[in-house]
Parts: sequence; C-alpha cells; structure tokens
Amino acid sequence: MAAWVMFAVQAVAGPPSPVVRAPVERPCPTAKPGEEIIVCARPDDAFRLKPIPDRYTAERAPPKAETALKGVGTVAVEAEQAADAQGAPINRAMIRLRVPIGSPKR
Repeated sequence: MAAWVMFAVQAVAGPPSPVVRAPVERPCPTAKPGEEIIVCARPDDAFRLKPIPDRYTAERAPPKAETALKGVGTVAVEAEQAADAQGAPINRAMIRLRVPIGSPKR
C-alpha cells in the first residue's frame, strides 16, 4: 500500500524547476600564442557582496551600571582588560566604591 502512495506522489510532483543562472553578457576572448596576456572580469556581478560604507556611528554610549549611595558616594560595576608582567591579557570585573573626601562644595 505504501508503495502505491509513493508512486502517486512522484507522479504528481512533476519535473524539477529549471535553475536560474546569471546572464553572461560577453564571453572572455581567448588568447592566441605570442599575444599579450588577456585579463577578463565579470561586469558588475549581482551576486557579489559589495563593501559596506564607513557610515556607522554610535548614537549614544551604553548605560553605565552606577548608582548613588546616599551619604556615602557612588558604587559602579565595570569591566576592564589589563596585562600581566609577561603581557598576557587579564579580564577583570570590578565593583568600585567611590567615596568623596573632604567637605562638599558650596
């Protein structure tokens, strides 16, 4: 029974659709012995990736993870990268507490 269903599906499926290819505008000329070297390139290939223009600019900086502690100062969470004595990178996650020293300005 399953074999008849497979035959029916194949009969309904039909032939595969044709493959669409990019049109060739002009063939490259062939070089003859004793002539110069001929360099031939495709004209403006539609399937080729184009370079991205340098127009990206960050509109704003990402928000800073910082809050004020009433009467104490500010606390912030930051990430930074440094290097050790041999030059290997060290990634750090820092929690910084900033306490102002002295009297507040008036």
